[in-house]
Amino acid sequence: MPRKGGRGFSIKSKWTKTKWLLSDRNLRRFVPETKPFTIKSLKRMTGKYKMIYFKPTGGTGGGGIARIMRGPGSRYHVKKDMRSAEVNSRRALYRKLKAIAGGKSYLLQKGIKLSTCSNRPFDLRVTMQRSKRRKWVPTVMFVKLGKPGKVVTNYHQGGKLALVEPTLRRTGYNKAQVANYKKQLKKLGMETAKCFDRRSKKFNELGLDVALDRQGKLWILEVNTRPSFSALKSLNDKSLYRTIVRYGRNYGRTR
Repeated sequence: MPRKGGRGFSIKSKWTKTKWLLSDRNLRRFVPETKPFTIKSLKRMTGKYKMIYFKPTGGTGGGGIARIMRGPGSRYHVKKDMRSAEVNSRRALYRKLKAIAGGKSYLLQKGIKLSTCSNRPFDLRVTMQRSKRRKWVPTVMFVKLGKPGKVVTNYHQGGKLALVEPTLRRTGYNKAQVANYKKQLKKLGMETAKCFDRRSKKFNELGLDVALDRQGKLWILEVNTRPSFSALKSLNDKSLYRTIVRYGRNYGRTR
């Protein structure tokens, strides 16, 4: 169920939001295969993909996420935070993941090999906010550079924020390609806002976490309905933080 707050409605369940995206014909091709964690879905996902992410259905800030890599034979490598473990069967993998979950609901998601900049994997954040007239506006975009050795890119997990254009240029994309990606990201943001609007008109802000894989394809990893803004203060360029706060005032968010 939606949670109501000063910023509008918030949906905590990643599975609920993923199902919304999958129901949208314009967005479903941008969503990596995602399934609720069961022994059956684990068998399917490990049989289909070499890399899978194990994510708490209601988690925030990248906490509780593990990465599963399929090795030779029936071996699997599980990494969470800076700790790793090897298991020798799918049944042992299931037991390991159940222990990590600790009784909480989890999802399995196809792993995306992220593009890297200076050997740091990154994904992109697109922030959508309401204008004074309640129209959706793609207000800011930025990059989340992962901490080396971590399985997630989140700032609160040791990641670092950076600007989109210089990051993509250092990754090897030319000016025209960067402009095209920025255009695509804004379009994804608008399509996602429309999708969420069909569920409720009370959402005020959305934060899309978008992966750019090593073949150049964009993937929506998840959508945050209560995105954190404070990490933007870490950028030397404070204009992004000022923009996000200015729009936030339209619906009662002041920081």
